[in-house]
This record gives sequence, C-alpha cells and structure tokens, in this order.
Amino acid sequence: MRLTVEVEGEGDAGALPGDGATLVAFMSFAAVRGFGARHPLIALADRVAELGVRLGPLTTFYERGAEDSEDEANLERAWQDGAPLASSLAALAAALAGDERAALFVQRAGAESLAGEAAALEAIAERAERAKRRVRLTYDL
Repeated sequence: MRLTVEVEGEGDAGALPGDGATLVAFMSFAAVRGFGARHPLIALADRVAELGVRLGPLTTFYERGAEDSEDEANLERAWQDGAPLASSLAALAAALAGDERAALFVQRAGAESLAGEAAALEAIAERAERAKRRVRLTYDL
C-alpha cells in the first residue's frame, strides 16, 4: 500500500518513508474499530484513543483513483484542515513513545516504522496549516 498526501493548490507533497504503508495500514484498521475484528493495529488504535489521540483526522482518507461520481464526491470530502491532523499525529507520536502497551501492540503488528511515517506526515500537515491549505490523504493498494 502507498499513502499519498496532497496539499491543496500544490499537489502531491512527496513520498513518506516506506511510502506510508504502515501508517495507512494503521489508519485502515483504526477506521474499522468496533466491528468485531481483531488485529494488533486495532488494539493499538483502541489504546491510543484511550490515551487521548483523536482518530477522526487519521481516518479521513479515501482510495486514490476515482471511478465514478460517488468516488469523486468522497475524494472531495477527504480534504481536511492540517491543524487537527497534525495534532492527532503529535498525540500519536507521544503515545507511541510513552506507553508500554502501545509499544507492545506496535511490536506485535510489526509496525516499527509507524512513528517515523507519522512524524513525516505531521510535518506536512503543519506546513499546510501555516500556508492555510488543506490536505488530503489517499491510498493505493
């Protein structure tokens, strides 16, 4: 998988470390929390939410290629302000660095690159916010 970050008016913000594959996997599992599935990344999402990480900005994304008008509308709805996204990513970084249970779930998921990918996206979101531009997260399988 590959996570693409677009900045409004600028286009693709450049590749994230590892193409953001671990981050988009985490985001995908965070989006399906509460549906009864079990996976270390779901457990991680639950844990960081308990620690105060707002997952909404991290679950606002869509598949990159639009095939119809519904996809186009969903892609348009995927635009978001940079500040809440950056805030969620900063809180995620703090949780990953400071919580033993979160670290255990990262290890179980083989998601050791998550913190670095999140930090790279946080920098992009902060830059977009300073420029008063929105960001959009899309993925390719």
